Amino acid sequence: MEPVAGLVVVPLGCGGWISNPLLGPTALLVKVGGLGLLLDAGEGVYYALRRCGFDVGDVDWVLVTHGHGDHVLGLPTLALYAKRAGRVLKVAGPPSVDTIKLLKAAGIPHYADAVSFKLVEPSPEPSLVLEEKDVRVYAGAADHGVPAVAYRVEAGELAVAYSGDTRPCESVVRLARGCKLLIHEASISFDGERAHAHGHSTAVDAVEAAKAAGVKYLMPVHFYVEPAVIPTGVKIVIPIPCTPLDVEALP
Repeated sequence: MEPVAGLVVVPLGCGGWISNPLLGPTALLVKVGGLGLLLDAGEGVYYALRRCGFDVGDVDWVLVTHGHGDHVLGLPTLALYAKRAGRVLKVAGPPSVDTIKLLKAAGIPHYADAVSFKLVEPSPEPSLVLEEKDVRVYAGAADHGVPAVAYRVEAGELAVAYSGDTRPCESVVRLARGCKLLIHEASISFDGERAHAHGHSTAVDAVEAAKAAGVKYLMPVHFYVEPAVIPTGVKIVIPIPCTPLDVEALP
């Protein structure tokens, strides 16, 4: 695929651990400033990359939000292809992510040299995780029952935020302030008690987070088994797998 300019978000999947398999686990490739940032890497993420016209060579960093399977089970396959391509897979994530144990569980502990890991400590205030090619990535704590983080990607005046899995969380709102687009989980449509008990947000919660952060657009993701019903209140961007979204071009 030809290089893209600006800040482009390519949804690779928009489902959860239990959802219609056609949705695929939530993962997004952000192409910005000559970098490729893969947000989460669940099962089948390499297939999703290839289906959308990308490969491991398009991924400079994998930014993992937490250690649950639908966010990390694709890392061993990415490591295999990275080593085959003579690359080191650079992964960042919170303490709930253990790439060494994951590679051992997959039966390929000898591929540990194909992965480098940067620890990201969950923080209530946005903290700078990396800065490359005039692109800055910040992280803030999410509320998910295991150590989890949300991410913010900035290039110049343009920024997007990704919640990962979280209950309604003020630190995620702080991280998203000033962003044009917030990508926020909406695992369940309306049943807040059920969603919050499992460390998730409802579609209503996602809309309220977008309004509180003052973002212009909300992309709901991480849909579970029931059809997503998104209440009104903000401008919605529908995640369509393999369909690039040029954030700068949004009106």
